[in-house]
Amino acid sequence: MGTVSNVLYLVLFFRIALELGSINASRFKFTNFVCDSVNETWLAVHQCRLKAIRRGTTTLSFNGTLLKKVSKFRVHGQIFKRANGFKPWLYNITFDGCRFLRKPYEPPVIVVFNLLKSFSNLNFTCPYMGPVYIMGLHIIGEQIPVPLPTGEYLIQIKWYIRKTLFLSTGIRFAFEENFSSY
Repeated sequence: MGTVSNVLYLVLFFRIALELGSINASRFKFTNFVCDSVNETWLAVHQCRLKAIRRGTTTLSFNGTLLKKVSKFRVHGQIFKRANGFKPWLYNITFDGCRFLRKPYEPPVIVVFNLLKSFSNLNFTCPYMGPVYIMGLHIIGEQIPVPLPTGEYLIQIKWYIRKTLFLSTGIRFAFEENFSSY
């Protein structure tokens, strides 16, 4: 009986060791968040900040008020990777925001939207008026469904109403891959 239990403990030990070796422990951290309300007749920005929760965790918060009814808007998003300055990297997308909220159709935007929709009030279709917010957005590296190389990134998002820029946002973050699981 003793050898059977020893074998079971040994098998259990190796299984746990294999499980721990395959855990993805990549790290994601917001490093900067900038909002520039270009046209203050459309949007009043009340809060645009990062808050440090603990050493490796920050949360992103945005709070603004749309002063006029918005029934159609366009969004231009671009991702930059830092390499001797920020260089354009992979995605440069412009899409109709109201159409996307009715029926999501851009795969890279769907990935980002799924990360933030539970932290925001962007859960209904146009028209929008009044408060718009993203509160306490924090991302764990395992939540990112696509592989990212280690590095610093900038997501620059410009918001347009009637071809007029009314808000420019820049979200900088650092991502570190877990090389031990490869």
